[in-house]
Amino acid sequence: MVKILERVVTLLEKAESFIVPVRWIYKVLEEEFQGMEMTVEELAEMLGRDERFRLFDGPEIGLTESPKPLVSEIEMEESDFYPGPWVMMKSRMPTRKEVVAFLLKKADQMLETLKRAWEVRPEGDEDMEDQLLDALAKAQRLQRELKEVFAGETSKREKTFSDSS
Repeated sequence: MVKILERVVTLLEKAESFIVPVRWIYKVLEEEFQGMEMTVEELAEMLGRDERFRLFDGPEIGLTESPKPLVSEIEMEESDFYPGPWVMMKSRMPTRKEVVAFLLKKADQMLETLKRAWEVRPEGDEDMEDQLLDALAKAQRLQRELKEVFAGETSKREKTFSDSS
């Protein structure tokens, strides 16, 4: 357990983003610690009990609920959409600039994923098309609103996210 926790610390310290999906960490650990007898849920519980980490609820993506999902779990993960909790180091509080960049990146990724889903949608399925068009419109609106709210934000003086709460 100690080796696993220390590896998680290293992964989080070297990660591009201040917050990462627990499922992504699990996949790395699974490769490095072959024979690891722990589930993603157990890893999340272990991280939640450790004072060095802070867990956040992530999106619950209902990929298995649909008989014909438009986007597979693999495609979602390739687009950096992981279901389940995300984790960060308490000692690595993000700056406001990092939070803004993270939100804008996620909005862009969501829109691109929805555009790809539109391209591979089943022809003639009006319900699916309506749902995708609605999701695309909402994603575009979110992206536009985020850009408006945070216009010029990257040029402002950096301050930590905790200072702005």
